[in-house]
Amino acid sequence: MKHHSSNLTRLLCLILTAFLLFSAVSCADSGETTQPKPENPTTSGENTEEEEQKKYLDNLPEEMDYGGYEMTFLSSYEDKSIALDEEVDDLGDVVNEAYWKRNTGLESRMNVKIVLAKKTGYGDFNPAVSQSVTAGTDDYDILVGHTRFNINLAANGYMLKLNENGFTDIIDLTQPYWSDLYISNVNYKDNIYWVTGDMSHNFIGWIYATFVNATFWQNIHPGENIYDIVLEGKWTLDKMNALCGGAYQDKNGNTEVDDNDSFGVIMQQGHTLNGMVFASGITFTGRDDAGNYKIVLNSEQTVDAFSKLHNLFYNTEYGRMLENAAFDTTAVTMFTEDRVLFCPYTFEFCSKDEVRAMESDFYVIPLPKCDEKQENYRVNQYDGVPIYGVGTTLPKDKYEMVATFLEAFCSMTSQTVIPAYYDLALKNKYSRDATTAQMIDLIHDNVTADFAFYWGDSCGGLMNFFYDNISKDEIASSMKSKQKIWDKALAKLCEKLEG
Repeated sequence: MKHHSSNLTRLLCLILTAFLLFSAVSCADSGETTQPKPENPTTSGENTEEEEQKKYLDNLPEEMDYGGYEMTFLSSYEDKSIALDEEVDDLGDVVNEAYWKRNTGLESRMNVKIVLAKKTGYGDFNPAVSQSVTAGTDDYDILVGHTRFNINLAANGYMLKLNENGFTDIIDLTQPYWSDLYISNVNYKDNIYWVTGDMSHNFIGWIYATFVNATFWQNIHPGENIYDIVLEGKWTLDKMNALCGGAYQDKNGNTEVDDNDSFGVIMQQGHTLNGMVFASGITFTGRDDAGNYKIVLNSEQTVDAFSKLHNLFYNTEYGRMLENAAFDTTAVTMFTEDRVLFCPYTFEFCSKDEVRAMESDFYVIPLPKCDEKQENYRVNQYDGVPIYGVGTTLPKDKYEMVATFLEAFCSMTSQTVIPAYYDLALKNKYSRDATTAQMIDLIHDNVTADFAFYWGDSCGGLMNFFYDNISKDEIASSMKSKQKIWDKALAKLCEKLEG
């Protein structure tokens, strides 16, 4: 599979346009001259006259007729990105409104009806799929899973190979609304079971970044510019550690370190920690001389990064590690109350109502590198990115229709929902600083993906490795003891995926 520019390249143009729009409004409020409104951001580069006249981003016919067919979804957790309920969902919300526009437009274009047949939750999705496929029933046209918890359906024989059944003749994976990078890593070699991209705003919202409370920053680092530190390549774990010095305060005066105090950085002992691991230059998957996958986690880079992370969160007062379940609410509360300086989180953080209502400004920067020897900033996405596929029992006479629907579904979401999502996300505190566009550029340019990480639950619990060991004083012995388990599990997994 060739690696084409991901959908994020085009979305960078959306972000920059949003910044320009926001800056124009700000200038107007201050009496300054506004700039002309930018061109439509849904396409990038110079458009030909023919491209400007195209109604849709894809190359499908503008009108199709599938006789009012009900396109049914089984979803692990995605719901609003598939179908909205007029009586329950707030259609005045800009993103919900965009999804509604996408749905009605797609249904009209193809003469179909979008139906969310069932939402199971993470744990019940795999049993629902296996039960349906084993029974040989045609219950659902499209399966929408959670990467971590549902990806292994492909290895267990329940998912159709899209590349061998004509789907990828219609689904144009060269288009920027599909994520070639992610698709290449959630699948095995050229066997494509799952696709993803602009199908949901969550694909973008779950990219990791570091949020910096501007009030807290200016109080303890007056005159310093965090953006300069990042752009000079000096934003590292050591630098974060140094900048957190002096941040801790016993706010409630009980002489105990607790969640009511102020901290330099707060961390989740869960998926956000894995985001910091990727940012530190750690790689899970490599290739042997024959081009086959191998686990390469056991390295000096891993030991070095682990030591820095462990020291920050377990040998200082100003680094606060929280259990997964407590992190979301506690981190938001601390940040909005100006009680934490650095908060690693996904982009979705800035869409939270509490964050949007903050009186303090904040900055957005990449997650820190391990050290200055690391050439680039790196970032990954939350392990629950939604992935889309079809079961092996889908009748062959539906292949063309379902493939066409998926292509239109992705392209039309990209055209309507993604711009609306960025408009919502960027019209808040951090969009006041135009330099943030450079930060988004840095984050965008360095999104990465990793096969063994996504398949971690099938590779000896690889995805949980840092959760389980971060509190220990060293990690080398644990890696050494796990290597044979990882290697054996990976070989078994690849054998299944070859079939």
